[in-house]
Amino acid sequence: MDASKNAKVLVTKISDHSESNLKNLFEVTTLLEISKAEEMNGRFRQLIFSAKYVNGLKSVLGNRAINKDQYMEKIFGEFNTNIQKVVSILDEMTVQSKENVRKFFNDKYFLMNHESIANTMELIEDLSLCKEYFNENPDELNV
Repeated sequence: MDASKNAKVLVTKISDHSESNLKNLFEVTTLLEISKAEEMNGRFRQLIFSAKYVNGLKSVLGNRAINKDQYMEKIFGEFNTNIQKVVSILDEMTVQSKENVRKFFNDKYFLMNHESIANTMELIEDLSLCKEYFNENPDELNV
């Protein structure tokens, strides 16, 4: 998928805005393009919201001693449910993509092995940065 100039500029703005650069430029640009081309703006909004939520849960989990109380079980459940939601939205958004784009996302994110989960968590961090950017610049989410 050839990205439009607008999508590339937007991804650069998001990356420049964050304290850490986006690591998955191709994926974020592609998702922005799909959002516009396939009229999936609402799904993209859900995706970045869920990513931000997962990233927050990850911070909570990383800052607590792991024990078997109800609070931790609830957090783990929310964490797992929302990672699955992110993967499901990614799948939905890319299912109609060109074959090479679909294969790329499938191989990197949908295999559900250790590597794809690590890749998903890294993409979630990038999508969380997108959410932060669009919270401060809502008019730019006219994807």
